[in-house]
Amino acid sequence: MTPRFIVLEGLDGSGKSTQSRKLAKKLSDLKIPNFHTCQPSQGSVGKQARAVTRGKFFLEDETLALLFAADRYQHYHEEIAPRLDRGDYVICDRYYYSNIAYQGKNPAAMERVIAYNQAVMTAPIRRPDIIFFLDIPPSECMCRITSRRSKVSIYETLTRLEQMRERYFAAFERLKAIDNVVIIDAVGKSSNQVFAKIWSCLKIDE
Repeated sequence: MTPRFIVLEGLDGSGKSTQSRKLAKKLSDLKIPNFHTCQPSQGSVGKQARAVTRGKFFLEDETLALLFAADRYQHYHEEIAPRLDRGDYVICDRYYYSNIAYQGKNPAAMERVIAYNQAVMTAPIRRPDIIFFLDIPPSECMCRITSRRSKVSIYETLTRLEQMRERYFAAFERLKAIDNVVIIDAVGKSSNQVFAKIWSCLKIDE
């Protein structure tokens, strides 16, 4: 079985975490070895990045962009690569496109964040085989976020979500020759309908 490196991307509240869990469960139900993970990671570097996003302390955007890239490098070598090497499917909730969209505040900043990630994505590090982006209007994402919890991250405002959606699409255009990005229109669709689309794209035998 060919190992597959699958990434789910999207704005906060888009449903990507739900879909990544559904995918991991489906593979497990089919007795297909898989590893479900996320970024920022649960490792020591990732925990620092999470603390910043939760407003526990402040870092400049440039510093935070480098911290996310460092976490990605460490996470890949500690957790992702060993699973891919043994033939498992790896499902990752967020990867470098989040880094680009969240810290690439203008064209120059976006190019720097892309460069940081390209620096840590050199061989033998493997790029994702497929990247799913769940496209939901930022206003709907905010409704979902505020209905579930009272505290939000530093990125969870309508203005910021609108900006980040624009940056995601700018990054997809910028890197379209490198990555296999599939945009899933999730507007008005149930969780099961979105998952059916993701599953059909993977072409995994049942």
